[in-house]
Amino acid sequence: MEKQTPTEYLDDKQWSPLWEHFLSRATLFEPSTIHEISCILPLPGRTGVLVFAESNIYFSPTTALKTLYHFSSFHSFSDYHVLASSLKQLGQFGKYKMPWVCPFFTLFPLTKKDKSIWINPLKISKLVDDSENTYAQMSNGLCLLMPIGRRPVLKRAEMACLILATIRRGVFHYVLQGETPVDFLYLPATPFAKTLSNRTCLQSFRTAIGQINRLYQITYSLHHCEPLIYDAQEIHRIDWI
Repeated sequence: MEKQTPTEYLDDKQWSPLWEHFLSRATLFEPSTIHEISCILPLPGRTGVLVFAESNIYFSPTTALKTLYHFSSFHSFSDYHVLASSLKQLGQFGKYKMPWVCPFFTLFPLTKKDKSIWINPLKISKLVDDSENTYAQMSNGLCLLMPIGRRPVLKRAEMACLILATIRRGVFHYVLQGETPVDFLYLPATPFAKTLSNRTCLQSFRTAIGQINRLYQITYSLHHCEPLIYDAQEIHRIDWI
């Protein structure tokens, strides 16, 4: 592949006319109007992020994590920090750069969570390389410069998909049938999805049905209730105790 020019892709480290173009089209982030996020991109050198859905663009004046918290809270999805803590406790899904996951889609960070691109692995159409860089071609036509190489992108994408499939199996096992993680992913007909479908990581589950979900509930209860146990003033303010 020939080397691309900055007019053809978004680089989260460098402002360009393409950033200006998308920012001018963006509307204020409103979680009630979004069903699935394709990616969240921090604005280079500026405050805020662009949130790309399949056919719309939104601007959020906060960080990617705060934007995800807002989205999760509105839709009653899992608390990211509690879920990440639960996944780390299980020891089957790594310890760093944990994905954000709900039962319907997932986003994984490419670098440090507070300043990272967050990307939906099933919205990546394909990864392409030139002599120096790796790019993600998205299903909505967007092209993103990856701050990391092809292998780590693929590794983090497949882990995010494994967790998504595991959570789906735990939530929907009465209505969805399947034996492997791939059975629960509904992979699109794209080159990247085909690559994912053949990855060893997605051929078998690592935990029992519902194990993540149960541990999340326990961790969530401890996370929110433990401070009350040690704070008498807070307890007295709660009228149901």
